[in-house]
Amino acid sequence: MPDTAPFTETTHFLPLRRRTLAQHLGRGTPPATPLEQAGLLAAQLCRLHAHPGAQLERLLHDACALFAADDGSAVAAQLSGKGGEGQPALDAWLAELAMHGVLLAPDEAVERFVAASPDAYPGADFQAACQVTLAEHTIRYPATAAPDDEGEAVDPESDPEEEAPRASGAIERNGLFTSEQARVLRAIAANPDELIDLDAYAGTGKSHLVLALMDARPGRYTYIAPSRGQVEAFRPRLPADSGTRLLTQIELANLMVQQAARSGRGNGFVPTYRLSTIPAWEITRRIGLQGIGQRVPEQVLMTALEGINRWCASASPTLQAAHFDRSLPWAMLDAVPYVAAAEHVWRCMFDAGVQKGGCLSLNTGHLGKWLELQGVAPPVGLGMLLVDEAHELSPAWKQVLARHAPGVVSLGDPHQRLVGRASRWSSSKVLEMSQSVRQGSQVDGLVNQSLALDDIGASSERFMGASDRATGVRRYATWSQVPLSGARLYGSLWRLLQEAHQLLAQGAHVHVHPASLRLLQKEAQAPIDAWRSVRRGESSRRWEAFVEACEQRGQGDIPALFSGGFDSTALEQLLAALVPVQEAGITLCLAQHAKNLQFDRVAMSACCFITGYETRQAHSPVRAAYLALTRGSQQLWLPGDAMEQLQLSAQRHAESLETRRMEKRRAAGHVKR
Repeated sequence: MPDTAPFTETTHFLPLRRRTLAQHLGRGTPPATPLEQAGLLAAQLCRLHAHPGAQLERLLHDACALFAADDGSAVAAQLSGKGGEGQPALDAWLAELAMHGVLLAPDEAVERFVAASPDAYPGADFQAACQVTLAEHTIRYPATAAPDDEGEAVDPESDPEEEAPRASGAIERNGLFTSEQARVLRAIAANPDELIDLDAYAGTGKSHLVLALMDARPGRYTYIAPSRGQVEAFRPRLPADSGTRLLTQIELANLMVQQAARSGRGNGFVPTYRLSTIPAWEITRRIGLQGIGQRVPEQVLMTALEGINRWCASASPTLQAAHFDRSLPWAMLDAVPYVAAAEHVWRCMFDAGVQKGGCLSLNTGHLGKWLELQGVAPPVGLGMLLVDEAHELSPAWKQVLARHAPGVVSLGDPHQRLVGRASRWSSSKVLEMSQSVRQGSQVDGLVNQSLALDDIGASSERFMGASDRATGVRRYATWSQVPLSGARLYGSLWRLLQEAHQLLAQGAHVHVHPASLRLLQKEAQAPIDAWRSVRRGESSRRWEAFVEACEQRGQGDIPALFSGGFDSTALEQLLAALVPVQEAGITLCLAQHAKNLQFDRVAMSACCFITGYETRQAHSPVRAAYLALTRGSQQLWLPGDAMEQLQLSAQRHAESLETRRMEKRRAAGHVKR
């Protein structure tokens, strides 16, 4: 039966040492003191199902009093064991307890309370003594040259080279932090003008650090996030009157290009973020782009834009032939015409006449490259920048931020960058955080195994779950054992679609993560159209390729969904039946889209670990699995052979990348066929 017991709000600790439980399992003897006897009785009950915290507290109190007054008969009746059980049984007990939010207390805590009062359960004092991950720390924020309480917004008319405001006095703040968080906070506060790379594993509390910094000195820092959604999710956690500055990366880029334009850069044109709705043929006509060889102007435009995007994501100061090796591998020996076309398109992207009416799109990658080439720096008045998800920043943006005099804290996790490698400053202070405050130590082995498979290598620090948080790990034999609640993560879009279809048919309230939903809407029409062609007696080549790909991935049942009647109308009905996340009992999401999410219960489908077949697969299957493994705070469900399959997927992905590299080299004439 699926474990659908309600979650406890916090981890509960039993007054029972690990070695005492091991002795009971091995010898069948009960603990020596009423306090640990009560802990063992509670462990026996908590293995079976979860108990509310107040109920568990009463049980421990009453059992301890009962055993203290007993002549030994109650202890013998309740706690005598059969014995003969070893480490596997102990591991099973601990895993079952963790699934219900219960842990054995640290040995030192039990020993201290047993010595002080072996016949009485100490209640709240005992539970508080077991909470060891977070502790009270005093953080001293030295005097700085930034405003303290003014909380003024940055004036878009101000000179970006102006001096920072007057100094503010040193202050102290107390708060609950891990020892790592306290160390990082002190380093940031004491180095206000530094470039700091903070590498922090998932769930280690980067947002908690940002809140602490901004609460201490609201005008000293500006928080930068990639998207509006992240900024708005962060805003309610700050005091309404703090005057704290929160910007998206688009807003930062627009602010910088506006100031650059006022200082004479850009020939009077303000190249702010914009999306073009003009069709490709009209764009080519307006900018005078010609065809190349057999390629019509619209195809040349698409090729030029792809090359520009790859150039903007690189450290190269100029467009190179290598930026076209994905779209034109066969043209590597003569890419000069395409480089010239891309250079022309780039000039038009920043031409006031061409861009009147929004001819060409400009995204943050384009703006970052333009700002780098123009030598622009962020406004000094922003204070120290706290840049979230900085592992996604391009080398150009890193270079732009490096010019910021008040300093920058780059908050990121290189293992969460699904494609490519995180850009680094050539010289910066590097700080690390590996202590999770989201998950318990029960997931350590799984997470560190996934990190070890990443081709960038693991950090110098291993991921560490919190010793005082219970995250139960359950290995399922069949997917039907997984609870019908919480989040379900997938490595296959088709498996997600299939299960959404089945769950909705069962009457479940289903939500699909927006990024996964957009991909589903984009990709689902292809197999629908392929099967429609087969039914009409037309070419079956596309359908056969789809069936072959599904069989290769062990998903031979997926084509039956489409051949069984799932068509465009059924897709529309499915999309209409989905509910907002607030109303959902189950949330479905692809593993690669799980960034910034957290759930009490997470179940990972087998397809999260069986992937890496595609030679064109964009993301690393290992990093996607790492993202998924670090989302669940209280329960994590995964198949029994998960890590073995992930290792095979990593090998397949590496082989696919090598195949792709060899194809490029052959196309460029460097390798004989």
